[in-house]
Amino acid sequence: MTGDTYLFIDGEYLRQIHREAMREFFNLDGELNIYEPKFQAGAIRAFFYDSFDETPRQGESAEDCKVRLAPLEKFFSRARDLSGVHVRLGTVAGKRRRQKEVDILLATDMLTHGFNGSMRKAVLVSGDLDFRPIVETLVRNGVLVEVWYHRSSVARDLPGAADFGREISFRDLHSWNTEAFKEAHRVPNEQWPGGAPYGEMVKVGSVEGRSVELRRHSGLAGPDQLSLWITLSPGDTICIRDQDETLIEKYVATQHAPIQWEADASELRITT
Repeated sequence: MTGDTYLFIDGEYLRQIHREAMREFFNLDGELNIYEPKFQAGAIRAFFYDSFDETPRQGESAEDCKVRLAPLEKFFSRARDLSGVHVRLGTVAGKRRRQKEVDILLATDMLTHGFNGSMRKAVLVSGDLDFRPIVETLVRNGVLVEVWYHRSSVARDLPGAADFGREISFRDLHSWNTEAFKEAHRVPNEQWPGGAPYGEMVKVGSVEGRSVELRRHSGLAGPDQLSLWITLSPGDTICIRDQDETLIEKYVATQHAPIQWEADASELRITT
């Protein structure tokens, strides 16, 4: 079918930014699920490029190497079982054990599908500037190209070469876990637009110069809820809701920026 969206994932890049984000927030590696970014990209096919180093590291026994690689083998196997997902593995070589062939496989597939007319849009998950010529070539050939990147490691010129650039947020990375992991390790609900603040005032402050209000209100069927409103502009807010104030603060700091608290409810009563 002509005119479809294909997703191309630099596997080592995605696994690294996902693992680091989950470790920082949950102190766990997380359980990456390739179906989630495929679904969010609206892609009918997803190609995941990675490598598998079966050579034991220095001082590592064959059995220890097998144990170390077992989670990666399980991940690749689970990804292959997903409808429309294709895992393409390169090799690892050299004294520093670096990936070989992976970038070439990805670039070749992108160009092939772009030139034969099988895809209308390509979504590339990567921060490697080496892909810029591929992105520019596809754009010149009439293919819409979108680059998804993480702010911690993106090559600055890569998104600019594409038609669109999308920053991968912490919330995105959390949503790209298995359902079991997300159920066991939740993040607060975030809604935009968030509407007008309501409920009992708890604290006020700011996030990157934007005003913030933390309010308490009754839950529909259970304990009280806390809602934090971030005002982006007059009448335009983000609402972040959970029962746990500490979790809300930690989430906001990771997803947006740290909150600078200015006054709590008792101080507000005195000033007013």
